[in-house]
Amino acid sequence: MTGREPMNPKPGQYRLGGTLEAWTRLDLPTRRQRSALRLAYAGLTPRVYGAYGHRQWAAPWPGTRTVVKDPFAVLSVAAVVRETAAVPVLVYRHPAAVLASYRRMHWLPDVAEVATALEGYDGVPPPPAEGSGGDTEAMAWFWSALNTVALHDLASLDDGVVVSHEELAAGGSAALRSLFDACGLVPPTTEPTQAPGSTAGTHADDAQGGVLHRLDRPSEQVATAWRASVGADELATLDELAGATHAALAEARLRLT
Repeated sequence: MTGREPMNPKPGQYRLGGTLEAWTRLDLPTRRQRSALRLAYAGLTPRVYGAYGHRQWAAPWPGTRTVVKDPFAVLSVAAVVRETAAVPVLVYRHPAAVLASYRRMHWLPDVAEVATALEGYDGVPPPPAEGSGGDTEAMAWFWSALNTVALHDLASLDDGVVVSHEELAAGGSAALRSLFDACGLVPPTTEPTQAPGSTAGTHADDAQGGVLHRLDRPSEQVATAWRASVGADELATLDELAGATHAALAEARLRLT
């Protein structure tokens, strides 16, 4: 598993070989972008290796399957698959879970960037006016737009898997085997284990800011901790504005449990 996100346009990232400055929907990648995609998805450039990678050094070996995690690619699933022959796996979280994570990191949804990337695309409604509704309404639109586009692209492909993060995290070995089978991979023969020193922790731990990935927690806690940090009114707003997209994802998902 490579550690960096190939289409992450932020400073210090791969930025698809230095060709991206913001969220982008690729339709007809340039020659340079096609080359950057192929190198990244084959694990043939150390520029996509990072702190959260696993056995990155083995990626160039013949017969190795490379896993690439890149939320910035959800706007370009069809183009990525066309250029790399990757099997796309769309792992979705409840929009409130994403809102909780963004708040913990003191981030805001990139509404303006995504809206610009989707100019001329009529599959999503216009974004909320800047400054209206706060981060809850912004997240509802941001989350819905990204997942709506990804579902549209997946419908045009022969391969593709939609998975609920919460079901995968709570489903243990059986859920993992189902996902491996759906991707044409050999399921693991050993039980998944949590990181050394992991503890059950508390929901309050999730409020700790500044830590991108809390790898010390059991996966079941990771999947549900957001419920303690999003208010009932905010949850109702998210369900109202993003509920249709969430229902479409649930309908398309691979049943893991």
